[in-house]
Amino acid sequence: MILTVMLLVLAFWGVFRGSLFFNRQLKAQPTDLNLIRLWNLQDYDSILTLTETNLINNPMDPYSLIFSGFASYHKAISQISADEVNLYLNKAVLDLRKALILKDLPQVELVYYILGKSYLYKGKYYADLSIKYLYKAIEAGYENLDSYEFLGEAYSYLGEYDKSIESYEIALKKFQSDRLYLKIAEDSFKFREYEKAAEYYKILIDHTTDESLQKEGLFQLGKLYYDIKNLKSAEETFTTLTDLDPTVAEAFFLLGEINYLNQDNQSARAYWHQTLRIDPEHRGARLRLYN
Repeated sequence: MILTVMLLVLAFWGVFRGSLFFNRQLKAQPTDLNLIRLWNLQDYDSILTLTETNLINNPMDPYSLIFSGFASYHKAISQISADEVNLYLNKAVLDLRKALILKDLPQVELVYYILGKSYLYKGKYYADLSIKYLYKAIEAGYENLDSYEFLGEAYSYLGEYDKSIESYEIALKKFQSDRLYLKIAEDSFKFREYEKAAEYYKILIDHTTDESLQKEGLFQLGKLYYDIKNLKSAEETFTTLTDLDPTVAEAFFLLGEINYLNQDNQSARAYWHQTLRIDPEHRGARLRLYN
């Protein structure tokens, strides 16, 4: 779920930059001026209607295929229904793949870029194709600020965490963001690079102005320490989190677990009771107290 939300944020940022590039290039090209006008107005529905008509008359018109593919991509990332998202993504992929059949395709590097992103939004089973086309875009001369971040997402989908971390770190050199710190930390943990994971969680906690991300960073850092049996650091981190937000039931539960492991049963039970006051259905706390 978190990954999906982050991908949606990336989509709007990346497409905005890509659109500016696309507009600058197409204005110098001999193409249907109506398409350019509609594109500048972000009237994607009208673009799809016009290109559908154009493609009936000329099924391999390069500009109609490109505009249709790009408009479909924009429509996809603005949908709520998963079925609608997939419908538009499939159309984007189909149109852009058809366009790539043509020789001397205009703005082929940007077509690769949006095609790579479209595959990524189709899910983990298309991550390999996302990587293929994102790299093709880079090799063809187009590298957006988010190109390596999307490559990191794709490698993360595939479980190739060494490559996802490498890609995220390249992206971080181009622009710093809270989400990159979080992604590097998460994938470093999965890759069992615990020191690096802790380092990036701390950077996130110290630098973010988003309280929800700060709390997420504190919880994940505390969980990391707990998992590697650094109970003292875990306790300090969870205590900081519960001071910041006294409604995080799982943090209180894990504080109970830490005290239980430290043979302080009275404190452990107090934390488990606090867990149930926040979440009466918390299974772990109920088992600890009533079994």
